[in-house]
Amino acid sequence: MAFKFNFTSEDLDLEDTEENQQLESSLNELTIDETNDIDKIPSREYDILSSPLPSVIQADILQVPNVEKALYKRTLADVKFQMAEQDTLIEEHADKDVIPMLNLSGNTDLIKGVYEGGFKTWECSIDMVQYLSELPEEQITNKKILELGCGSSLPSLYLLSRSNTNKVDVQDYNDQVIRYITIPNILLNTVLTVQEPSSSIVEEEEEEIEEESSEEEDDEDDEDDEDEKRIEEDVNTCDAEAEIPTEKIPTMLQLVSERTRAFVGDWSTLPEQLNVDQEKYDMIVTSETIYAEHALPDLISVFQKALKKPDGVCYVAAKTVYFGVGGGILPFCNLLVKTKDKSGDQMKFEKVFESESTVKREILKVSWDL
Repeated sequence: MAFKFNFTSEDLDLEDTEENQQLESSLNELTIDETNDIDKIPSREYDILSSPLPSVIQADILQVPNVEKALYKRTLADVKFQMAEQDTLIEEHADKDVIPMLNLSGNTDLIKGVYEGGFKTWECSIDMVQYLSELPEEQITNKKILELGCGSSLPSLYLLSRSNTNKVDVQDYNDQVIRYITIPNILLNTVLTVQEPSSSIVEEEEEEIEEESSEEEDDEDDEDDEDEKRIEEDVNTCDAEAEIPTEKIPTMLQLVSERTRAFVGDWSTLPEQLNVDQEKYDMIVTSETIYAEHALPDLISVFQKALKKPDGVCYVAAKTVYFGVGGGILPFCNLLVKTKDKSGDQMKFEKVFESESTVKREILKVSWDL
């Protein structure tokens, strides 16, 4: 099953460029393409210390409204470039799936059981960062935090960069998202020295623009040449970059792993991987993850098994309604208040944010009702 969202960047006052289309806003009805059901990916911990890194990471600068410090997020074009450099487009079966994931922008944006949208930066994650930034210092420092369905992990980036006392674990359905987006984004915002793109890149971009004008006159370019040209052009469209010396990669990844664990796969088997019997989380955050009703029981189960009692808190950012799929705030809340954990305890919710945009977006605060 594949889902399609129709998007706009109008609410964030973004230019309608290819990179800014990563910030998604669902305005129209979702369309569903029926395909054969695929087995869920079992949950497991991702090995941060062996995560592959390029020599340079290129990023866009994201300025969240009313948040003083900007966030850096890796460009998707840079992901394609890294994969081309590492020759993984054909050789590694797992990473071959990344290319269709990266190119999902028109006919489909989510594929049930295969890809859950982690390469895009969803609009409600912006709301989440803005809301977290307005909380009192004591509520967002010295915390153990879990972000579910993290993708580009904007809330985690904010919480990690806000205070060195926070430890933030991240989870996404696809390990490719963790590998190529989440870990590089954490490095950009916590470890690496980010600077403006080098002048050589600008010069190369100008040369390629000239080459593009010439090549557009030639209608006989084959498809492979066009794909290569797109990667080369897109990789230069960035606001910032950070160099990664090869000899420093182990140290950098070690610094990430000291404050972050990463998990991939389905929520149904996630609690066993989190070691929640030993220590639970002070806070759980999640954005744009309640669009499909079939996933709600597993999400709520993670809340109940992983959140500390009695004072732990979850924040859920979502659109009020996801047309065409059946998910949204109402079905989530209805199921939440009816679900008990093994001890017979239930959770409660309250709305703490509502947008003024055409398509309503909300943030719910979920806590124990003891």
